[in-house]
Amino acid sequence: MAIQIPLFQLLQSVPLASWKQRIEDIAKAVGLKTENWAEGGFTRILVALFAPLHTTNGEAVRIIAASRFLDFAQGAWLTLLAKEGYNVDRIEATYASAPLAITLTNTGTKFFEFDPQDIVFAHVDTNKTYRNETGGTLAPGGTLTVDVIADEAGSASNALTGKITKLVTTLLGVTCTNTIALVGLDEQTDPSLRQLCRDSVAARSIGGVKRAYSYYAKTARRANLSPVGVTRVRVPPAVGDGTGAVYVASASGAISSPDVDVVQAAFDEKVTHYGFNATALSAVNKSITAPCTIWIPSSLGVTEEQAQQLVSDALEAYVINVDIGGVVIDPTPGRIYWRKLIEIITAAVPGALKAQLVSETDIAIAGNEVPIWGGDLDDTTVTLVT
Repeated sequence: MAIQIPLFQLLQSVPLASWKQRIEDIAKAVGLKTENWAEGGFTRILVALFAPLHTTNGEAVRIIAASRFLDFAQGAWLTLLAKEGYNVDRIEATYASAPLAITLTNTGTKFFEFDPQDIVFAHVDTNKTYRNETGGTLAPGGTLTVDVIADEAGSASNALTGKITKLVTTLLGVTCTNTIALVGLDEQTDPSLRQLCRDSVAARSIGGVKRAYSYYAKTARRANLSPVGVTRVRVPPAVGDGTGAVYVASASGAISSPDVDVVQAAFDEKVTHYGFNATALSAVNKSITAPCTIWIPSSLGVTEEQAQQLVSDALEAYVINVDIGGVVIDPTPGRIYWRKLIEIITAAVPGALKAQLVSETDIAIAGNEVPIWGGDLDDTTVTLVT
């Protein structure tokens, strides 16, 4: 007779200690005197050998059972389920990029003409490299601001404001700096992929529902099949005349006009039905900083520089995931709440005693604005408490 195992048990991970206990329980059930099994004895050794085998096999069963369900599938199994069940591809790592992100300043006497990909920049600390996506003319004593993209995909090429200050390409008398933080994302996380699968269901509607716009904006691809990299979408309430605006942004903030056109084409072809018009618009960057002081015990062994980096990383991770228009708690318009920032700062350094912002005022975010992280490590003052 087949054993009937409740589904919820198949979906649960069983730790090694539980498998050891199960073996003992079975032994007791068949009449063996487990109380006579001496620690370090032959029988205990057998239990210790067999329990990991059951753990491995049990985990394999759990993973296979979970792979059928969107809320439980993980990793490669979730990737397979998303493709086979929803025709959704997991979004690969994106390249840190932003329009008008780097400003070149010419202090020399030479004219420079640039085409896309002519200039290689580098991060002052990590030496990660970036290239210009737009060209132009840089006159003596003048400036030129260009779009930029990282050479390496993923979050390793992230750059805070003012960190891309090295020119790999030799340009005498020219300096550079990024005035916008660049953010690239690693391969799409499991929770994000699950939400994208759910959004894809809405994409089958001919009614142009909000999640359909979100889905097609986030999955839009350029002619070379590279992802546009939209991570944030806001669909304001409809005005009632058959037209509407859809604001889109990447993790770095505003996206370039050519990328807006790619998103617009996806809307026109796949979402907006006949007789209606939805206009894709890039959100406007809203730089967020959080000058603060954090008090930490010196016994934690965390240096001032390490604490500053932890705080900056935590705040950046929060800000790049805030929706276009900020956090909306009706009837108040969008905000980033200072008490939330305090919570993030304190949690960034486990064991921190206290955190305080220089300005304890909520930050207003307009409906077309996308929060981007504009902070610097020096924004955080660290006080070590002995």
